[in-house]
Amino acid sequence: MKIIVEPSIPIYMHYWGKAKRDPTQEGEDYHLLPYHCLDVAAVAWCYLNERSNLLKDLSEFLEIEANQLRKLLVFIFALHDLGKFASAFQNLYEANDGYLVKSDAYIYDGRKYRHDRMGLYFWQHISKNLLSDQLASDLEDREYDYAKDALDILMECSLGHHGQPVNGQSTHSIKKFTVDQDLEAANSFFIEVVKLLKPELPLEKMQCKQWQQNLKLVSWQIAGLAVISDWVGSDSSHFTYHDRPMALSEYWQKALKTAEIALKATDLIDKINVQSFRSIKEYYGYEPTPLQHWAESVPVDDSPQLFILEDITGAGKTEAALALTHRLMEAGAAEGFYLGLPTMATSNAMFSRVASHYLKMLGNAEKTPSIVLAHSARDMNDEFREAVLNVENPDSYYNPEDQTATAQCNQWLADSRKKALLAPVGVGTIDQALLAVLPRRHQSLRLLGLNRKVLVFDEIHAADEYMFELLESLLALHLHQGGSAILLTATLSKKQRQRLTKVWQEAGGLVPEPLTNDAFPLATKVSLNQHPSLAETPLESRADVCRSVAVNFIHSFAGCVNQILKAVERGECVVWIRNSVDDALDAYREISSKINKPEDCLLFHSRFIVNDRKRIESKVLELFGKDSNAQTRAGKVLIATQVFQESLDADADVMISDICPIDDLIQRTGRLHRHTRNEQRRYQNGIKDSRQPLELWLHCPEWDETPKSDWLSKDFRNTEFVYRSPGRLWLAIRKLRELGALRMPQEARQLIEAVYSDDACSEIPESLLNQENTLISEERMKANAAKSVVLDWQRHGYCAKSAIGWTEDLTDISTRFSDIETVEVLLLKTTGDGEVIPWVGMQDHAIQLSTVKLSKHKYADKLAQVPEHYMAAVDAFRQQNRAAKYLQCWLPEFDASFGYSTAMGIIDLARM
Repeated sequence: MKIIVEPSIPIYMHYWGKAKRDPTQEGEDYHLLPYHCLDVAAVAWCYLNERSNLLKDLSEFLEIEANQLRKLLVFIFALHDLGKFASAFQNLYEANDGYLVKSDAYIYDGRKYRHDRMGLYFWQHISKNLLSDQLASDLEDREYDYAKDALDILMECSLGHHGQPVNGQSTHSIKKFTVDQDLEAANSFFIEVVKLLKPELPLEKMQCKQWQQNLKLVSWQIAGLAVISDWVGSDSSHFTYHDRPMALSEYWQKALKTAEIALKATDLIDKINVQSFRSIKEYYGYEPTPLQHWAESVPVDDSPQLFILEDITGAGKTEAALALTHRLMEAGAAEGFYLGLPTMATSNAMFSRVASHYLKMLGNAEKTPSIVLAHSARDMNDEFREAVLNVENPDSYYNPEDQTATAQCNQWLADSRKKALLAPVGVGTIDQALLAVLPRRHQSLRLLGLNRKVLVFDEIHAADEYMFELLESLLALHLHQGGSAILLTATLSKKQRQRLTKVWQEAGGLVPEPLTNDAFPLATKVSLNQHPSLAETPLESRADVCRSVAVNFIHSFAGCVNQILKAVERGECVVWIRNSVDDALDAYREISSKINKPEDCLLFHSRFIVNDRKRIESKVLELFGKDSNAQTRAGKVLIATQVFQESLDADADVMISDICPIDDLIQRTGRLHRHTRNEQRRYQNGIKDSRQPLELWLHCPEWDETPKSDWLSKDFRNTEFVYRSPGRLWLAIRKLRELGALRMPQEARQLIEAVYSDDACSEIPESLLNQENTLISEERMKANAAKSVVLDWQRHGYCAKSAIGWTEDLTDISTRFSDIETVEVLLLKTTGDGEVIPWVGMQDHAIQLSTVKLSKHKYADKLAQVPEHYMAAVDAFRQQNRAAKYLQCWLPEFDASFGYSTAMGIIDLARM
């Protein structure tokens, strides 16, 4: 048996939870638990030393000295794995050399009684029996209770280092997993850590209820720090195994040196240098638009600020937001930014734009700052250069029911959506940021990643009530941790803008001020350091983006087809945007059967597998994109659903749109003559477009001043199913009939408020009120659904009580409300030798490319099940491809009801 050095206690007889897989490998056999605890504490010490602004923000908010807070947090993190002193956990290591502890305790249960819960059990004993003597001997009983409550808040963060709070239910039943010697070891370790790290408790502060409440508010960032510290401290490629006892004080010095090296191997603490902001003209080579000029000249400071930028498409909102972000970083308000967009497609496009510019904003003397793309399909983006957080090491020994930090981190590293929030610059979907206020594993890591960043969210008008509730919670929490936000929109209602300014002012402790300006374009700023805190600045629009689009009404399917055929004869390209896939399929079949070249008619909707969506997107950009010309465009027809308006930088000569909400209609119209073209239909900047005057054909019900209740559903059943409110569509048509055109930007505010203001909604015909009231109930239900899942971060702090329940990272807890359950379906095909492969064949990302998301009840449940004689082949395929494990597999060749076509996507064979 190995000799135990001072102190002579049993803490050196416990292993951490990892050991060599191959005993013949060089190096020591396992890592002792006390040393791993100090590894993690050392990472926290060095991380806070490098992230001095984070430490400064936390200490100033808690009104204690920065070094005092650092010592306190490092001490708390050293106790993060107390639960591993339990014999049940120690028994997991079977290759015992006779030195490590062994007992007859219950078999370890990694599902219900994980080591974090057992750590809570040990902490409760320590805080009851040792805490007063070791750290708070001068306090009266009541004062001690307050101090203990504050330490409990911090221990929740430390014990929750695997990404979610500890299950706080009764720990009494945990005793059966331990023996008396375990408690003695945990007590001894606590005493030795107190001697080593010498934490200085702010006892007077800890007795204050308001201070405890402030501690709860920052507990979310502290929990994220615990996750990062455990993650880096678990990297055995740096913190090599050490199974020989040595004094904790000696090992602590070793751990500090290793932690510094380990952190430098990541990009978590890389220093960035904010370059001096110059001008829009110098960066982009053109005179700034009025909005951009405002962004480069409006006063900014280092306090949390909110900006809402409203302008039409093409006004340069993105460049204005980047200029503001640059200036905020230069002023000391931020150290990076995250740009969130509504879809993966728009994220991809934005990534390209930001990647070409961000080095003009940030610099680093040693290496290029990381920029990361954050969404589930980022691996298929050819421009994405992933910045690896280099802590991976496959060497592990763990119970599969109780994953060690490295195993969890390896899974986390494979998902760049979370990594993006830790990188200095991230571009992705807004969902990745919104997950920071939802009870999902690693939430605290996302939130810490947003610390001292500017949040830039585009197209916020697209958020429904569910997402808007999450957005409000995130904005309030982001302000509390000192962040700023820039929100971009072309069609935001005044009611929505008021909600956003109100939540920022209330979170900042200010009395909300009413909005007074109805101008458009408009820049709104809310600052805690100005009076009044709210400033609204009307802006002009650049002349070349001002548009007047005449609106013509067309009331029949046959009329739409006739207009398209006429346009094709004239050599024009046409887009018809339909409101449902079924409607798009009907139009595609009809038009492709009536034009001379059926291949000139394209179909684009959401029921294509990813591979075909990418192929169609490329084809659409070739025929309708900026670089197209008269030859490629002539006579081409695109039948599309809403996916066209959401993602593609394309433009049409002629557009037909099914009736839709007015903000969506404005968005769709932005794709009509989007690029100014000369006589050869080639794009040419700064010219007058050579095509016929702008006209939009609006496919809608015939106008009726006193409509019946089936005014919309009679001929537009699918439209009513998608958009729910015939009354608001009726209001939109009424306003369009009055104006005769979409004149942007001068009438943008009129159009939006004519549909969404309270006054306008009061004028919905009585016959349509039933559907409107149903929609209002649905919107309230969505808001309540969001409130039921969003974290109660203000009241409880980081603990299990902050949410009804926490979910795993692989579990779908959505940031978007849908009453239609969806399923990811993987299309497979047979090879002829009894095996199955992805629909697109064997290539990179074949599973992702062969997948489509479908309505569960309408389609997925009705697809034919895998034939019995291919079940074994499909099971084998799943075993070999983890990405297919949770997907519904479908073999279209054996389905008599549904099929798949590369031209039409998923099709109902009965309708063909």
